[in-house]
Amino acid sequence: MKTKPTWKEILAFAVGDAGCNLVWTTIGSYLTLYYTDSVGLAAATIGTLMLLSRLLDGISDLVMGSIIDRTHTRWGKARPWILLSAIPMGLGLVLMFSIPQSLPYMGKLVFACVTYVLMAAVIYTACNLSYNTLLALEAPNPKDRVTMSSLRFFLTMATVLFINYNCGKFVDRFGWTGMSLIFGGIAILLLLITFFGTKERANLAQNTAAEVKPENKMSVKESFSHLFRNKYFWLLTIIFVLNYTILGVNNGLRIYFARNVLGNAALMGTLTLCFILPKMIGNLVYPYINKFLGKWKSMMLGYAIELAGVLVMALSPASFATAAAGLILLGIGGIPHNAGLFAMVADVIDYGEWKTGVRLDGLTNSATSFGMKVGAGLGSAITGWGLAWAAYDGKLAAQTAETIFGIKMVYTIVPAVLIVIGLVVLYFCNLDKIYPQIEEGLAKKHAAE
Repeated sequence: MKTKPTWKEILAFAVGDAGCNLVWTTIGSYLTLYYTDSVGLAAATIGTLMLLSRLLDGISDLVMGSIIDRTHTRWGKARPWILLSAIPMGLGLVLMFSIPQSLPYMGKLVFACVTYVLMAAVIYTACNLSYNTLLALEAPNPKDRVTMSSLRFFLTMATVLFINYNCGKFVDRFGWTGMSLIFGGIAILLLLITFFGTKERANLAQNTAAEVKPENKMSVKESFSHLFRNKYFWLLTIIFVLNYTILGVNNGLRIYFARNVLGNAALMGTLTLCFILPKMIGNLVYPYINKFLGKWKSMMLGYAIELAGVLVMALSPASFATAAAGLILLGIGGIPHNAGLFAMVADVIDYGEWKTGVRLDGLTNSATSFGMKVGAGLGSAITGWGLAWAAYDGKLAAQTAETIFGIKMVYTIVPAVLIVIGLVVLYFCNLDKIYPQIEEGLAKKHAAE
């Protein structure tokens, strides 16, 4: 088997994240709006629900990571779980946007809790964690990982743009349930393309051989012991939480910012374009940026540009021009935090193997799934709590000046604070500096096996 993935395989891998985002970006960007304006749930209650369910996700991520590390099939370790979770992903999206209007308030809340927790803590965990784990298994070479991540996020950004321009139109024409049926069906198809179009290369022989690797012989407790001694796992997990909290606030409040602060809900798609288009273009050129700066330096620079973007929106009078400028800067700064951050997870896996002799693909990738979902949960919680703090009332035709100011502050100042924290944490996470030693050590280890 070739050690380098073909372009056909790279594309098949990339479309899987488009499938995941047809589900999760729709949830992150529109579920709060659906809950507040269509179902009638209280914003603060929604925020608390989303945060508590994401904390539960932290446990399910670690459990699922351990399961992936102990999975051995002719398809590999991660791909089987993509296959098993593809259809539940689509069905779960439909359930979340289909709360019966005939239910009393408490019945609606229970329905929302059950479907949200089931989707976030079980279905999405199995799908997205196995998908993220597939990157290191399909591409043993770090340069290939950057290329795959770059194309992946180009398609992801295109999907996000499609959702933000068209979700409202689909809802107007087909209703919330109809929209979710269409998006969910496409998501299933894309995830199945990923399963059938990819191959696992790293440690493939161990998936079917009678002899298993050391990490599969040890107990779950020992596996976690090795994982938790990997300092870069902790640092990267924090960075994922921070980044996806920032993204969650931006996605969750953008429709409110467009409609209530700028006074035109139709600007939602254009504002999203300002945020997404720089990322789409940047992800195609990021492999070249990575050659000159590396992942760590480019991510530090990215945080600085993101900070400038949110401060432009926070400190300037609210207008489309300042919002567009701020979101463009936020998009440019986010380029290395897409492809570079996910490629860095594979480096953390290599670091763990180099230090301990034990490779933990699934468990280490729980940093990505845990960070993404806890961050998105915090972002959704901050959105709900922020709307409550600003005294937002979905039944009013127009919000008060105090509410509009409050939405603007939550939309800008909260991300600014989180970006500063991210800069401090990332400063201590410079894997590029020691990766040549890791690569040399692993080459010797594998040659001796």
